Amino acid sequence: MKRINSSGKYSVRELWSVGVDANQLQADVFHSPHYTVPFGLKMPCVTTIHDVLHVRGKKYFPFVKRMYARSMIHHACRSSKAIIVDSEFTKRELLDISQVDEKLIHIVHLGISPIYFQNYSKEEIQEFRKKHGLVKPTILYTGSLKPHKNIRTLLEAFARIKNRTEFQLAFAGESFAKYEYIDTCIREQGIAGDVVELGQISRRNLAIAYRASAVVVLPSLYEGFGFSVLEAMASGTPAIGARAASIPEVMGDAGILFDPYDIENLTSELQNILQDSTMRSEIVRKGFKNVSRFSWERCAEQTFQIYMKVL
Repeated sequence: MKRINSSGKYSVRELWSVGVDANQLQADVFHSPHYTVPFGLKMPCVTTIHDVLHVRGKKYFPFVKRMYARSMIHHACRSSKAIIVDSEFTKRELLDISQVDEKLIHIVHLGISPIYFQNYSKEEIQEFRKKHGLVKPTILYTGSLKPHKNIRTLLEAFARIKNRTEFQLAFAGESFAKYEYIDTCIREQGIAGDVVELGQISRRNLAIAYRASAVVVLPSLYEGFGFSVLEAMASGTPAIGARAASIPEVMGDAGILFDPYDIENLTSELQNILQDSTMRSEIVRKGFKNVSRFSWERCAEQTFQIYMKVL
């Protein structure tokens, strides 16, 4: 049996109607994939909390939103028989902002889609590059462009590469149009001719984009997991990540870490990886080994075992 609930995200209706639906369906376990756990559940609840940015992000969210998130997280912790987090980092963050019993928290790493491990022909990759105007070795960023993603640091580091005009910087994901600061920064740095906006692309095309790139960068200041560096590794592309939040935990020794507050550090690491083929080969080798730690099958099995435990 299934039931579709049309309540809006973060709405008051969601907090009540989803619980009513679950009770009517007589579910054995309710798994909330976010910390907005409905009220009135009559069965054991398991909650996944991916991160607590909405509480930690004083620079990014107004007081009211942060207080709402804090109250919902506290409710989730009180209501749940088990809590799943994506990383050790999120576990530490959750323990720091709540009174939850550490024994209730389970670290379950997420997986990587098989589509990123697939081989794509040179013709497919070249067709993708031609379609999107990628005529030079490409530095790729994927994901949202929200302020905590630290995009300005990436743009400024790219602008400082000594031989910058020999490369392109491409963005896949959110549109620049939503963030005025990005266009402003691109103009100020004089890099408009070498920045490419891929926009929202299919998962298959994203997999091709990784393989069409020389390096992938995740400059984010806050991540509960950090998919893009792992997707890059699965694709055989070197990854550079910020030494922040969960990124070092996920990357292990299989990528390059940099200080996200130091533009020169990122500039130097970009130049090194783009020019040193031996380094690139070693990072790719380590990447394939590291990414084997993450699979959806293992994630599903661990999650199922948690269901059984709360029952």
